[in-house]
Amino acid sequence: MNIKEKLNAAQWAAVETTEGPLLVIAGAGSGKTRVIEYRVLHLIDRGVSPEEILLLTFTKKAAREMLERAASHDGRAAYVQGGTFHSFAYGVLRKHGRRLGLSAQVTVLDDGDSVEAVGRAMARLGFGGKGDDHFPKKATVGRILSAARNRAVSVADVLDDEYPHFADYAGKLEAVGEEYSRYKKEFGYLDYDDLLVMTSELLRDDEARELVAGKYRYIMVDEYQDTNPAQGAITELLGRKHKNVMVVGDDAQSIYRFRGASHENIMRFPEMFSGCRIVKLEENYRSVQPILDLGNAILADMPEKFAKTLRATRSGGSKPRLVYFENAEAEAEYVVGEVLDARQRGGKYADQAVLFRSSFVSIPLQAALARAGVPFRVYGGMKFYEMAHVKDVLAFLRIVANPKDEISWNRVLTLLPGVGERTAANAYAAFNENRESRIENREIEKTVTLVKGLAEEKPGDSFRKILDYYRPFLREKFDDWPSRLADLEVLAEIAETYKSIRDLLTDLALETPERAERGEGDTLTLSTIHSAKGLEWRSVYLLGAEDGVLPSKMARKEEEIEEEERLLYVAVTRAKDELALLFHLEGRESGALPFNRLSRFLTEDGVSRLLDHRDVSGIGLAERIKKENDEDGLETEDFVDY
Repeated sequence: MNIKEKLNAAQWAAVETTEGPLLVIAGAGSGKTRVIEYRVLHLIDRGVSPEEILLLTFTKKAAREMLERAASHDGRAAYVQGGTFHSFAYGVLRKHGRRLGLSAQVTVLDDGDSVEAVGRAMARLGFGGKGDDHFPKKATVGRILSAARNRAVSVADVLDDEYPHFADYAGKLEAVGEEYSRYKKEFGYLDYDDLLVMTSELLRDDEARELVAGKYRYIMVDEYQDTNPAQGAITELLGRKHKNVMVVGDDAQSIYRFRGASHENIMRFPEMFSGCRIVKLEENYRSVQPILDLGNAILADMPEKFAKTLRATRSGGSKPRLVYFENAEAEAEYVVGEVLDARQRGGKYADQAVLFRSSFVSIPLQAALARAGVPFRVYGGMKFYEMAHVKDVLAFLRIVANPKDEISWNRVLTLLPGVGERTAANAYAAFNENRESRIENREIEKTVTLVKGLAEEKPGDSFRKILDYYRPFLREKFDDWPSRLADLEVLAEIAETYKSIRDLLTDLALETPERAERGEGDTLTLSTIHSAKGLEWRSVYLLGAEDGVLPSKMARKEEEIEEEERLLYVAVTRAKDELALLFHLEGRESGALPFNRLSRFLTEDGVSRLLDHRDVSGIGLAERIKKENDEDGLETEDFVDY
């Protein structure tokens, strides 16, 4: 097989460069998988033993597919060692872990077991028990400790970024982390983070590193932009002797900081390995050029990057649309209409996707799709009416619609402190048989009174009263209550558009999981941008093109804002033929400013001119925003006249 004929010039340069360090900057849709596949074949064809090649990926599936494709051309490729960093680390520690004092009988904890171990550490310290009800739950503590270790930062830093409402617990959480480590050591446990951290520690020993790394002459790492500090260290240590290390990735698609990924790893790789060659894959086999022009422009001013310009191998295409709406309901109806029109023209639901930064912005659309009977699946989050906090609040409304709804009464009453299944059942029987005077629990009486008082209310008013009542339970029940409250605020806005509670509940119940499975998998994809990375669709609609959503209002530091900009780049480059960015004026959250502001990433002239601005707001919104953005010294308050 003539490999060179199957690759473009840049791909071939990456394949044939086998000696010394190599950084392959693989732009979106540029065929990086093919490069890895053919580089394995090229090495074997040059006489390299497959056992001397190590391929590290982020999923077992990715490694298996790459090596199976290579093996279909040359069976020897099946003997290349390929797998995840974690599986590789486990094998190393099983064989050499005694150098770190590990027992041969070491047990690796899965995620569930790790949470239980954290819970035991908390119990040893007396945290999170009775009288300490506001302490984070053990699952949340586990996530916080893992994030700190993966990112090589303090617990306080993680709290500042993601859990500011737990900032006062930083000292106690550090203590839990120390006790958790002692607990694992006492019983011979390792968690997933230990596998990486301890392997990097082991490889720092010269003798151990020779035993492990000496087996491999060629190291390849996929998706290097997603590696955390420990994985970056493992890569450097494995290649320290021979330096035949190729990493493939795209700094512009580094979007997993919340999982511990370090953007610094890929940016500093040439410094880590002096004499590193950089090859850029810029030919894009996915998208039309107008979409790529937008992607290129979004990152044009990013200060720290490997500059590249994506070029389409396909011709044609039209400008991406930036569509302006007055409110979320109009935006949702527009998307539904576009999706249905594409299907009527012979397309498939599966060829289209709706992407968003945060799941809550998709709630109005989910309701509209349900009304229209469009089957959809949600990735990166549950359908909103399947979430526990949403089901809690809707249970109140279901009781208003049907006072005999035993399931909903049980859900509502068991929210109350000290009320279990039996007490809830007795209370239900009492008021269902008009024996309410026998209910002696004051909290149950308050709940019954609330529900009875909602019978004559409008859906929006009822929902707001329920939300006010539920808020303390929300804070008590969920550690991530601020984001769940945002979900409920959006649902409150939806409720306000209905005339009856029964109609609201009917629309929310239309789209069942069974219904979504119909049509031989022909369903519309709704996905967070994070979950959409690596995928592609003919048409993509991006919800929430506004400040506070993209970039997230939680992004405050410069590096966080830059990652949000990379998120937009990832979203844009998922589209093959058609792309629409959607913005609506009406504010998303109660109590916040009553309007949204267009995402700062789209207001720069270099980006804005690449968009087809379409104003369907009916209020001349596009022109107003352009006028305001053209004025110097623009502040948020300038939009108040809208």
